[in-house]
Amino acid sequence: MSEQDVLWLRNDVLRVALLPTFGGKITSLRSVRTGEEFLLPPLGGYHRVTPFANFSESDGGGFDECLPSVAACEGSPGQDPVPDHGDLWRLNWHVESQHDAVTLSAEAESRPLRLTRRAHLQGASLLLDYDLLNLSDSTTSWLWSAHPLLRVQPGDRIVLPKSVDQVSVEYSAGDLFPRNTLISWPTAKSTSGLMTDLSRVGEKDGVTAHKIFAPMEMSAWGALYRTKLAQGLVFRFDQTALPFLGIWICSGAWPKERQNRQYTVALEPTTSNVDSLTDAESNGTARNLAPRDRCQWRVEIQLVEASSFAEFESFCSQLP
Repeated sequence: MSEQDVLWLRNDVLRVALLPTFGGKITSLRSVRTGEEFLLPPLGGYHRVTPFANFSESDGGGFDECLPSVAACEGSPGQDPVPDHGDLWRLNWHVESQHDAVTLSAEAESRPLRLTRRAHLQGASLLLDYDLLNLSDSTTSWLWSAHPLLRVQPGDRIVLPKSVDQVSVEYSAGDLFPRNTLISWPTAKSTSGLMTDLSRVGEKDGVTAHKIFAPMEMSAWGALYRTKLAQGLVFRFDQTALPFLGIWICSGAWPKERQNRQYTVALEPTTSNVDSLTDAESNGTARNLAPRDRCQWRVEIQLVEASSFAEFESFCSQLP
């Protein structure tokens, strides 16, 4: 990667870097006031991978787009299999425009879908507008998930709407929480009987990792408060388009085959409450896009200044 490959969005609050040649990845989301980076830096260098490479072979940082599945799966009979974390993170995206906004697009390989994403800044917010087009003459199933890996420190806090009191478990390292079960939020009892506060970021221990899903019912947002920075990020979206929030909490347990591992939280607005398109088709949360039809949605990422966690919680409690 060279500086010529990077596209920038800047105002007096945020500085954002995008990398079209490597999956349209957002590589940096930085506060101008503090200079702090909110996205996880790459675990390794940017490099090309094979069409069915595992996501563990990626750079392992930043903000990718997952389409038409997060988990690798075979898909419905007669359809192509979907690789790990979908098609788009491994592709060179096309630059549609790059002035006040950066508009990029890419065509999935396992499904006849084109995703276009327009990114622009508005005050303290990064606005991401998505347009998904079915390029074929057949109805196509899909799921989409944002995949923003965030930098964290011990004591940082995850905040969800008050209506969320249970989350579903997609994965938990060491089966600390059984897969496909509902557990309480924010404090849940593990299989060993210990109570765990999932909302509080712990130390990097090399063993902890959870993927959970929260239903977005009355409100649709999720937030991370960076305690030592006195700043937080709030992800806001429309629950009619994105009725779930995936949450990836990793304290150095992944990827197992690498010496450098993720210490991160990811807040992932998504169309489904599972990672696999096959599972989503089974539980009724897969989307179907009619021939030549399109679907549109928006995600807003807002940087919030708050001198204390209580102040940040108060701000979030007033969100619609």
